[in-house]
Amino acid sequence: MALAVGLGLPAGALVVGGGVLFGPWVGLVTVLSGEVLGLTLNWRLCRGVLRPRLQPWLERRRRGRRLRRLLQQPASLRLMVMVRLALLPMNLVNASCALSPTPLRTYALGSLALLPRFTLMVLAGALGGEVGRGGLSPLALTAWLLGLVATAAVLWTLGRGLRRVLLTDVEESAGRD
Repeated sequence: MALAVGLGLPAGALVVGGGVLFGPWVGLVTVLSGEVLGLTLNWRLCRGVLRPRLQPWLERRRRGRRLRRLLQQPASLRLMVMVRLALLPMNLVNASCALSPTPLRTYALGSLALLPRFTLMVLAGALGGEVGRGGLSPLALTAWLLGLVATAAVLWTLGRGLRRVLLTDVEESAGRD
């Protein structure tokens, strides 16, 4: 998990697999540990290896120069939390923050907003594992499904609202420039 996240590879199946293999509690602790290590590794690789190589490449391209201007400002904690909750692609957010002057502390604190997403994915995996092993009664399965659907609906609604706020903030910032 840590290596996949650290190298920017898709790790959604590993998150769900953590729930299938280890159940909801141990799965969540395992996934969160892997994510923390992976996000730190990804940060270090982007800052130390990718950043020096990417900056000259961005300077040679018109769109790259625009992107570089955006990356010259650190992300605030509020922005970090919003982009994490808005369900934007994790690798894009990780790389953008590591390439910008965003402090590691802000990046780390903002990444705590990923907890609901990972919890939902681990719980879905744990439910699938229990169903596959035949360990759930119909009533327990119904309760699990209702809980998962309710959690997913709350996250989706929150993500859409935050995406609108984020887009409004970006449009207002562009209007001031």
